[in-house]
Amino acid sequence: MATNLLHSITRSLLKPFREHFLFLVVFFIFTAGTDIFRQIGLHNYTNTLYMAASGFCLAYAVTLLVSWIKPQKLKTILQSLLLLITGISFIINFYCIFYLDDTFDKDYALLLLETNPNEIKEFMTTMLPWWMVIILGALFLILAFAWRASRRRNMNLGPKGSLIALVLVPMCLLVAVNKWSICKYGTTHRFKEFVKAYDSPYNLKQYYSHPSITGLDQNEMPGDVVLIIGESFARFHSSLYGYDKLTNPKLGALRDSSLLFTYDSIDAAAASTSLAFRYMMSTYSHADAASTAKHWYEYPSIIEMMQQCGYGCYWFSTQARGGLINGSARVFAKACDQTWFLQRPGSNLGNNLTLDELLVEASAPFVDTLSSTNHHFVVYHMMGSHFDYSMRYPQQYARYTARDYPNHLESQRDILASYDNSILYNDEIVYELIELYRDRDAVVIYMPDHGQDMFRSAPDYYMHGRENDPVSYKCGVEIPFMIYMTPAFMQRHPATAQSIIDGHGNGSPWNSEDLPYTILDLIGARGINGQDVQAHSVLTTRH
Repeated sequence: MATNLLHSITRSLLKPFREHFLFLVVFFIFTAGTDIFRQIGLHNYTNTLYMAASGFCLAYAVTLLVSWIKPQKLKTILQSLLLLITGISFIINFYCIFYLDDTFDKDYALLLLETNPNEIKEFMTTMLPWWMVIILGALFLILAFAWRASRRRNMNLGPKGSLIALVLVPMCLLVAVNKWSICKYGTTHRFKEFVKAYDSPYNLKQYYSHPSITGLDQNEMPGDVVLIIGESFARFHSSLYGYDKLTNPKLGALRDSSLLFTYDSIDAAAASTSLAFRYMMSTYSHADAASTAKHWYEYPSIIEMMQQCGYGCYWFSTQARGGLINGSARVFAKACDQTWFLQRPGSNLGNNLTLDELLVEASAPFVDTLSSTNHHFVVYHMMGSHFDYSMRYPQQYARYTARDYPNHLESQRDILASYDNSILYNDEIVYELIELYRDRDAVVIYMPDHGQDMFRSAPDYYMHGRENDPVSYKCGVEIPFMIYMTPAFMQRHPATAQSIIDGHGNGSPWNSEDLPYTILDLIGARGINGQDVQAHSVLTTRH
């Protein structure tokens, strides 16, 4: 009887190799293939062994569990579903490793979860290399033909081969456990990153903490505080900061009139939109991110603080509402008293573009209705220079062409021209938004969410800064930052105006995660929950 039981257990353990070997192989490729090839590319052959061992153990365990399922139809459905999910994971990780030279992490998970059909279309046409499409297409065709052939021919291992493979399982398990710190960064890690990224509330107001804000003087509070948030604006491409192309003529004129002041050495809180918003729109900081004490949305936001200080809050956006989850920007937007998402249905298809001029058109009549006796906090979230850059400006702003970049590689010239044209158009829109408030008691901040790596870290890479590449990441967080004051503001708030003027010439580093403190400083607050506002404000930390 013991012999029969042993034979029964052995037959069961051999099933993955005797009956479902092709599924095991494909599952192994999809879950561990990219990680293995990455280690080979890094010439780290020891880690290659560890990754292969852990991948083989995972593939065997999953295949064994599936082999026990009955009936056959349900088993086939489950196998197909597992291969679909892991196949998508394989494509994502393949792209991250072989194009972005980085492993999949929460940043990429947020990009995927918050994307929308328009962004997917732009991504497919601009950021997916043709060689990658060919490689992935060929691989999936090979696997599809193999899967079809397996239904007609026996593609499983024989008795001896199955026994050898079974002996390898405990050996690989010992190897994987011995270096679990390396092996855990595979498919399981990517799944956990998706779960972490899916951390987004539906209603921010239910997490309001009503912080204690001290030092406010109603007489010192400006009537309008305006925050214009750009998109993917690399400081290196701004003529305000010495770029050799005149990309900021209108804002340059405002600076020459001593109404607009630019600040140097400003870094974005993150190199991607969603994470940057979580930091710069609340008191949530990188130090807090290292702790698991609270979620990012449980920290006081700019919207909550301004509402508490008596400001009506308003949000205009030409960006999409969000993707599979409530995007970070949308979370803050929905907490405002009024919100306008201006992206048109079917935008970016054909000539139906969503251009940032919609912000001016929509808010011009709104500004005309604002009372001069009330306080208003207005946020503009621009499309800015979101790729595809060529879709971010009307044709009359196509000032630069490939001929203007003779010192760059031919493959870079059209892209650089489109990017600089998008910055030029961005300059016009920011100027027009500022002009709406020219005759009011208003202060306007302009800053993008993050920068952009425009071929500065590698000759074939342009996109968000890559965290694993110091040069690329630095490009991805280097941003312009500027403050405009209306004549009425300068007259009514001379002390604050002087702080703005004094602070702009100092090159001390400042990070956009401290934006809430700067806004509180602008309206005259001195403390929040016991923290000194001026210790973090760009107006005072740079004196």
